[in-house]
Formats: sequence, C-alpha cells, structure tokens
Amino acid sequence: MESRKSDRVRPSVVARHAGGPGAAGTESFTLANGMQVIVREDHFAPVVALQAWVKVGAADEHDAEAGVAHVHEHMLFKGTTRRGVGQIAAEVESSGGLINAFTTADHTVYHLVLAGRYFATGLDILADALRNSTFDADELTRELNVVLEEWKRSEDMPVSRGYTDLFRLAFKNHPYGRPVIGWRETISALDRARVLDFFHRWYRPNDVVLVVVGDVGLDAVRTRVNTAFADWEPAPLPARARPVEPPQLEMRTTAIDMAVQEHHLLLGFRIPSAHDPDAIALDLLAYALAGGESTRLVSSLEAQKELVNSVSAFAYTPQDPGLFVVLASLERKKIAAATRELLSALVRVRTETVSRAELTRARSNLESEFVYRKETMQGQARLLGYSQCVFGDPNYETRYLGELAAVTREDVERVAHTYFQPQNLTAVLVGPDASKLTPTPHALSAAWVVPPAAPASTRVSRAASAARPRANPRPGIHVRTLENGVRLVVREHHAAPLVALRAAALGGLLLERRDTNGINNFLAGLVTRGSRHHSRETLGRAVESLAGNLDGFSGRNSFGLRGQFIARHAEEGTELFLEVLRYPTLPADEVEKRRRETLVAIANRDDEPAQRAMEIFYAAHFPHHPYGLTTLGTRATITAMTRPTLVAYYRRLLAPSRLVVSAVGDLDAGWMLDRLEQALGDLPQPRPLPRPLPEPPPSRVRRVRRHLERQQAHFVLGVRGGRVSDSDRAVLKAIEAVLSRQGGRLFLELRDRQGLAYSVSAFASEGVDPGVFGIYFACDPSVVDRAVAGVLTELKRLRDEPISADELEQARKYLLGSYEISLQTNTAQGDELAFNELYGLGIDGGDRYREALAKVTPAALQAAARGYFNLNAYTLAIVGPRDADARETPNGRGRAAAKRSR
Repeated sequence: MESRKSDRVRPSVVARHAGGPGAAGTESFTLANGMQVIVREDHFAPVVALQAWVKVGAADEHDAEAGVAHVHEHMLFKGTTRRGVGQIAAEVESSGGLINAFTTADHTVYHLVLAGRYFATGLDILADALRNSTFDADELTRELNVVLEEWKRSEDMPVSRGYTDLFRLAFKNHPYGRPVIGWRETISALDRARVLDFFHRWYRPNDVVLVVVGDVGLDAVRTRVNTAFADWEPAPLPARARPVEPPQLEMRTTAIDMAVQEHHLLLGFRIPSAHDPDAIALDLLAYALAGGESTRLVSSLEAQKELVNSVSAFAYTPQDPGLFVVLASLERKKIAAATRELLSALVRVRTETVSRAELTRARSNLESEFVYRKETMQGQARLLGYSQCVFGDPNYETRYLGELAAVTREDVERVAHTYFQPQNLTAVLVGPDASKLTPTPHALSAAWVVPPAAPASTRVSRAASAARPRANPRPGIHVRTLENGVRLVVREHHAAPLVALRAAALGGLLLERRDTNGINNFLAGLVTRGSRHHSRETLGRAVESLAGNLDGFSGRNSFGLRGQFIARHAEEGTELFLEVLRYPTLPADEVEKRRRETLVAIANRDDEPAQRAMEIFYAAHFPHHPYGLTTLGTRATITAMTRPTLVAYYRRLLAPSRLVVSAVGDLDAGWMLDRLEQALGDLPQPRPLPRPLPEPPPSRVRRVRRHLERQQAHFVLGVRGGRVSDSDRAVLKAIEAVLSRQGGRLFLELRDRQGLAYSVSAFASEGVDPGVFGIYFACDPSVVDRAVAGVLTELKRLRDEPISADELEQARKYLLGSYEISLQTNTAQGDELAFNELYGLGIDGGDRYREALAKVTPAALQAAARGYFNLNAYTLAIVGPRDADARETPNGRGRAAAKRSR
C-alpha cells in the first residue's frame, strides 16, 4: 500500500530524451480485448520492468467493502490455478527479480523487475496472476490477519493516524475520505465471496494497462503479450459511482491523543484534480513553500526560528479533486507559535508574489526530480503507467513540461489565493494531550489576515519543450591515488544527464567512543550549513538553483558527503561539493541549532518502535564496541559537544589515507580527475582517529526488552556476523537470501504457514569489524514467544540440514538479479565504487562478489551456518507492550528490509 503523497506522480523532464538512458523507442498498442500495452525498449542495463496498472482503487469500493482493493494487492500473488502458494515469489526471485504491488485511491499496480533474459517468465507470471488467481479461502483468512496487522502498524504511527483523520474530515462524502487500507471492521468482515465479486467486477483486460520497459525487443514483446493476453475475455465495467464532494464552507479541526513524544500538525486545503490547469501551479507552490533548504517554510520555521523539527508540503492531485497538505513535526511548547507562523506564511504567499529565483528553483527541481526517477526501468514504467491511466497519454510528460515552463509567478500567487482560504482548511493535531492543545477554528481564523483580491491572471497555457540528442560512448572507470593518499574513482558514461559525487571516509560509529558518541551524525547534519563562501541559506539556494542535492552522511563504518546534479550544472555542482568538503565553517549558531535538533530526536526515539528495537539490540550485542552505540548519541554527549571539538574531529575524519572520492555519470573524466586532485591534493595528514578492538564473541544468550504501549511488538534476534573483507561474505549473503525474501524460509514458514509475522527479514550486516547476522520481526504481542522459537528453529535447520541445490540456486539468482537491478543509478554505482575502495575490496569488488556467489555450495552454506549460528550465544531485543504473550490472537504478513548502514 502506498501513502497518499505518492498517488501523485509528476511526469519527467526526460521526455526530451524520448525515454531513459538507453531508450530505443516507445510503442503503444491496444489488444482486441481492450487491454492497453506500452513498451519502451531500453538497453542501458540488463533489466526489464513489467507493471500491470488496474484502473480500480480504494475509491471505487462500496462502504461495506472498504479495503478490498488493497486485499487484492496481497492476494494476487498468493496462488493461481497453475501456481501454488509461494510459487510466484519463488519463480520471480529465482529469476533474479523482485515482485510487489501497491494500492492507491485510483489504481492497483502489480510490478515486477527482473533480469531482461527472464522477461518471458515475468510476463507469464503476471498474466497468470491477473487472469487465474484462486483466492483460496484458507489463504485469504491468513492474509486478512496480515492486513489487520498492517492496519495496527499504521495505528501505531502518529503521522499515519494524522493523515487518516485529515482525509476523513476533508472528504465527508467522497471515498477519498476512507483510508486505502480500509477500516478494521470492514477488513474483518471481508470473505472470499466479496473479494471474488470485486475481482470479477473490475479485473478485466479493458481496465488494465500493461507497461514493459527495459532490455527487450519491441517485436518480441508484442508477440509474447498477444500470446499471454489475447484470449482474456473483456466485459462491461461498472459505472464509477463516486459522489461529488460539496465545497467546504467552514474550517474543520480535530485532535488525536497518542502516547508519543513528538507532536504532528497537519493542514489540508481542498484543491482540484490532476486534470485541472491549476495542478502544475500547485506543484510549484508546494515546492516554493517546503521543497528544499532555502524554501519559505523550511528556511523560516525550521532553520531560522526553530519552531518546527521538520516541515513539508505537497499537492495531492489524483483523478478527482484532492488536497494540498502541509505537515509539521514539533514540540509541545511550540505548537501555538508554530501554528501562527505557519498560517502567516500561507497568508503571505497569497499576496506576495514568489520571486523569480524561487520560481526558477522550484521549476528546475520539479524537472530534475524525475530525471533521477528515469534512471531506472521501474521508474520509467511507473511514469508511463501513471500518464496513461490518468491522462490517457503515455507521453503526457512532454505536455507537462510545456505547462511547467509556462507557469508564471502570478499563477502561483493566484492558486495560493484561490485555495488557501480559512473556510477551506482542515487541521489535525496528533500527540500527547492533543485534544487539550489543538487550536480552535476561532484561533486559527484569528491568525488569518484577509489579503487583497486575487490578481488577474489567465490560467496556465500549454506549451511544448524542445528535445536534444545526447551521445553515448562506451563507459570507462579511472582510478588515481594522490600523493597524500586520497583515492579518486571516476566512471564516465553519458547514458543519463546526471552526475553523482561521493566522498567517503572511514568513520561513523566505528571511530566513536562513549564520550564522543553521536559526533559523526552531528557533523553529517552540520557540514552543509556553511562553507568558506556560503552561509547555510545561500548554500541551500545555490544547490537548489543547480537542481541538485548535497548532504552529509554517517553510518556504522563511514562518514562523508554526497551530491548529485544535472549534468549541465556538473562543474558548478562539483565546486560546491569540494568547497563544503574542504572548508565547512561549522558556524556556532548552527552548532546550537543542530544540538537542539539532535536532543529532540533523542527524546523522540520511542516513536519509531522498529528502529528502537534495532538500537537496543545493537547496544546489548556490542557492550564493548562502538557498534553498540546509538547513531544519535546520548543526551550527555550531545550536550557536552563544543565547536572546537567538532572542528578538530572533522579534520581528523578527513585523513587522506582513509578518504575515497567517486564521481559517476555524464562527465569528462579527465577534467573531473584533475579538478579533484587540484582540490584535494594538499589535504593534510592529521593524527588518525584510533580504531577500536573487535568485540569478543558472545558466550551466552542476552535478552533485553523495552516496554512501549503499542499494538504491535518488534524484536531483533542476532548472532555474531562477519567482516566486509571476509572470504565467506557471499556465503552469508546467500544464507540471508535463503531466509529473507518472499520465497525464503522465514517468510513461507513463519508468515505464510504459521501466520506469526506481519513483517520478517534477515540481514547480514557485515562491518569493518565483525558485524551481525540478524532477524527482524514484527508481530502481534501475543505470539512473540512462538515467533522467537520459530526463528531459532529455522536457524537450527540451516545448521543441521544441508540445503538443496535448487533452493541455493534460487537464492543465488535472486542475489545476482537484485544486484544488477540495484546498480541502475549513478548514485548506486558511485556508492559501490567508493565503499569497495574504502574497505579494501577494490574497484572490481563487485565482480569478485558475483564470482564468489557463483561458487557457493550447499556444503559451504551449511558450514557457515554452523560456524556463525551459535544458538547458545545469541542476542534478543524485544520492544512492545508489557502484556506481550498474554493474549492469543492470530496475526500475519509483511516484509521489511533491515538495511545495512555503511
């Protein structure tokens, strides 16, 4: 299921390239049964994306069946007349692919991405699921329990709760007022008859758009699609009975009391649909308000006045009239002042025309946002599918670009004046004692100063954008080690008009002590807040003017800076990147702001129970090593941090012998290498930060628990893992794949068969020092003990029983395929080059990893399981209510990826 925000997909500027990096052309055709097909041939990566867009969503349900569209998302891959439960996921993953689905108010989308050589397999699976799903009654019962667990998780999330009530209040008649997942009562009341009735009503070829993008041939796709779908019988579709929402005549407010740390204020203004000419001006307005560091709300409320912890805005413009949403997260004591300032800013944008610079930055960033999206086959497929389903034109993006170019400053002011009206406002406050703190409609209205009449301005005219061809020479990788030890890795290719930069240094938690805990994360958020020639504000404006992004990062083993820019701004972007890397000023006032932000984040940690479970797991598993410290640090260490300490530590982090800089994309490799050398060749060699001693292997079981009153429990169970440089790294990744994917043992046994998990995943998190092999689990509190026992049983099976050659081959293909899929973007390629070089794996580390995967045997896998899975010395961390395991209720599904933090 997707959030409301992601319903709206803006078309991409890359329309001028007629597709993605290696696109050879796009073709649309319609089968005799009415199914629409869009094919884009793109040979940049050996990957193909297939998406079936069914033009039915949650807004097409009857009230009594609310949630049934989303249940189809869960059930369509759960078995057909030709494939049993789990077989679809197993086939996709053994073809090196990924399979998933999402539901919105207007669409349900089933998507696969896999190696291009397995296109025929992917198409057959998708056709089988769309045409022949059985909706087995027993499977449906289990899956409904899964959906209820998903509903519980959303109820534990304050922002999700806020969105539910915001839309419920704003849309009292229209079905957009219902959550996509449905209500607890309607989900519980669904049965096979109702699900099948919905399926037969809507799942017809004349209501489906099939999109294929990637390493395929147009003629071959046409032939295979005809074979797979031509005999699928069409049928008349029901009339879409969506009631019209009457105009909102008065302000609406509500409060949600939740036992969390942070408060969240949501403001919504009713706006028109995606088809209205005002939609694009509203996109620009949203960016001008809160799209980047230099935008109005972020700069004023977050950076300067520190009234909010974060603020964002977006225009939700679906098929029917939507909602302009502003979301602010804030502290209790600042609610009144923040609300006044927020409303004042919205009033001002109604009467103060946005500047030319603001409009230019907004326009450039809306364009660049989808240049980035077009780097992947699945990103291209989603844009094509959305454009066809919403506008009836897969190439709508070209028209969008013309309209975007034609929007004026007066248009932005006009739409703000039209829709930012007090009677058009719905407000929701979520948090502790919210019902006592929510501003009343009277108080909100008092902050509203009626502006002059709206300026005369015509609606946005429609224009076209020009196309420009690009060269595509063969890619090459260039490596240079400077005299001071800095390593440069540059890959030049001209596939997409983007350049990604990454500076990675050995750092992160690895080089922290208890008295410096949190310093890497502190610096990562501070480094872009001022440099030799820029303040925080001017740097933010400069980056946004280049349609780029620039920020610091820190993880368990590394610290650094990352940037990405449109190719035509690559030189200016590189100069900003180098200025920030070499000469951050770490201003004293920004140090204090960063301190306050971090202390708030520390206080709010319990609001994210899954993340909290990870934190207390690592603390228990690494009592003597910095991997056990928290990324944020502690209240004591953050309070004690001083600017001189930060300046000195940053200089030591940038030790040339521990620094790698990568650049990948549409660049001149010679120029880039020379410029990086010129800027970094004189970087001094400081006294290096000391490395810690590795954590001794655990000798006993460690159990820790944190009580949080939530509807779900979360636990992490793990054992000592390996180093990134270990020869058996590929073997541990194979074990992870055997356990973790949708066709893996944990998912099939504990989630599908026993119904114990909503979300379950395994993770091999290797480090520079020995890391962790762990399992993350989310479930109903009543089944925690059974779930833990089930995980231990599966780990023991891997130790005691050799895996079959077929199961290993499926895991291997999944790993190889997902690896290829993950490297479609410049950013991902730059990350791999930088981190492989930093950790001593070399620029060919990826090739050697693939070679090692090919050599993994069942015997090697079992030997690794016996070596690593000491079930007398694991660590278990549980976060959940005090009465966990006191109730007996079933639960279910989901899959969360526990990502390795570099």
